[in-house]
Amino acid sequence: MLTALRARAPGGVSVVFPKDRYRLHAMVTSAGYDRCTDPGYDWHGLRRGDAPFVLLQHTLGGRGHLRVDRKRWELRPGQTMLLRFPQDNRYWLGRNPEWEFFWICLNGREVLRVWREVTAAHGPVVTLPEGAIERLADQCLSVLDGEAGSPARASAIAYAAAMGLADELLPWGEMHPASPRPAAVERAVSLCTAQPAERIDVARMARAAGYSRYHFSRLFAAHEGTTPARYLLRLRMEEAARLLHVEEAPVKVIAQRCGFDDANYFAKVFRRFYGIGPKDFRRSGMYTGTVQAGRVEDAAVAREA
Repeated sequence: MLTALRARAPGGVSVVFPKDRYRLHAMVTSAGYDRCTDPGYDWHGLRRGDAPFVLLQHTLGGRGHLRVDRKRWELRPGQTMLLRFPQDNRYWLGRNPEWEFFWICLNGREVLRVWREVTAAHGPVVTLPEGAIERLADQCLSVLDGEAGSPARASAIAYAAAMGLADELLPWGEMHPASPRPAAVERAVSLCTAQPAERIDVARMARAAGYSRYHFSRLFAAHEGTTPARYLLRLRMEEAARLLHVEEAPVKVIAQRCGFDDANYFAKVFRRFYGIGPKDFRRSGMYTGTVQAGRVEDAAVAREA
């Protein structure tokens, strides 16, 4: 997709729909590709009005400059700039001979939420895997080729871009370590996955790893992208979802089996984690299928409603 994008003439497309009819939570507003050589290319984030939106701009070649608040970057090929507006930021070409990039502008409540979380965790400049850049380039091409011609299609492209970014940069769902786990982390993870509902705590994980709790927590978070406590909670919630789905035991019993003495507290934690209470999770029929790793997948034989 990058090859197809770079073969195009520079240019962009705006996507505009009546806002009084279409109040979608993710929307493309523009996208394009450019090989900028104009020294006057200079955008200021506090001079672009009050309407909230976000910008994803990926550098393909050349270099550009970025300032957010008082921190500065020189943007190089392979780096992706993530900005929110209105914000105290500025990006410009300066004395560089060229800046080649593609961009996507988005707005909507869900997009803004993802951008806030991503930039809080990683800052305004990130390096994404090649596959993620290819997908973003494909979404940019879709807009340039006129495939965002209806509010629904434009929203689908925007949502795919935002959620793809979240999937790469936020610790949602399964963790995807960038490299094989260190032996110490692997020992702790094996302890937990072998008995996910047992009352294992961070101190016990640290002992299995052979580190102090402080050093183990730092090592674990650096490699897994989440804290040991959050990892343990995820395992317990996944086990609770599995038990609620395959067994008829009362919620109180399942709570105890997952390490919660207080069923009311368990219900609150479950609702915060999944967005639905344990009783509704079980009886709604919304999650019919086989529960695996925090996801619900279709099963050949579904449980009778």
